Amino acid sequence: MFQSFVNFITKFKEYLTFLALVILSYSLISIGNTQQISGFRSFMIVMTAWLQSTVSWIPNPVALKNENRALRELNLELSEEVTRMRSASVENDKLRGMLDFLGKSKYELVNAEVVGRNSIDLKSYLTIDKGNNSGIRRGMAVRTDAGLIGIVIGISDNYSVVELLNNNNIKISAKIERTGINGIFTWAGGEYFTINSIPASFDVKKGDLVISSNFSNKYPPDIPIGNVITVDEDNTSIFHKLRIKTLANIKTAEEVFVVKFIPNEERNYLIENIEKRIIEGENKK
Repeated sequence: MFQSFVNFITKFKEYLTFLALVILSYSLISIGNTQQISGFRSFMIVMTAWLQSTVSWIPNPVALKNENRALRELNLELSEEVTRMRSASVENDKLRGMLDFLGKSKYELVNAEVVGRNSIDLKSYLTIDKGNNSGIRRGMAVRTDAGLIGIVIGISDNYSVVELLNNNNIKISAKIERTGINGIFTWAGGEYFTINSIPASFDVKKGDLVISSNFSNKYPPDIPIGNVITVDEDNTSIFHKLRIKTLANIKTAEEVFVVKFIPNEERNYLIENIEKRIIEGENKK
């Protein structure tokens, strides 16, 4: 009840004050004796000033509501502006990094954007927005500015399909950059990879950089792949048990580069034919 009365007073205080003054004025006019009303006039002036100062602290709900709405709208605009500025800053940093990388690469690169992701029979693929019309060919390696992520296995005029490293059939001839020790880079499941066929007596350390080697018949040499994160001792094996983590985040890649490099076709043809003969010979047995 009290709050309702306060709201009423606040909402109509100007009108109530005006009405009180009108009533007072008519009352004074009816008296007509200046000497009789001079003291009363002074008293009423003081009382009116006191009343206004007393009532003035009461907030106006309508005005507060409008002010709060305006502040919320301003806060929303500022929040959106901050978000736009942060996004623009991140995008600018990314573009500067990409331009810097393009200038340093020893291979010709084609920048492409990831437009699709697929998983077929537990194999992972990307679709990128560059194809034949951009000079992309089947067999070209795909990487980010950080490192290798896959290879082009299918193309159309404007799109290409990229087979990613985290597939069971991927085998890459790789080496430890620090020592030049060669091995076969494969997927170990999950987010980790391994390098097989490196003898336990060879020098491999945690943190070593893994790159593609000259022995690869699919990938150009010296492309960064990952880092050794564990070197486990296995007394039952004569080979190192290594765990590798790729430098590029395969799951979140958005901007990629296609390396315009095709491995020697004669060499690949020879290897494929030998593999075919071996498989056919085993099937005959």
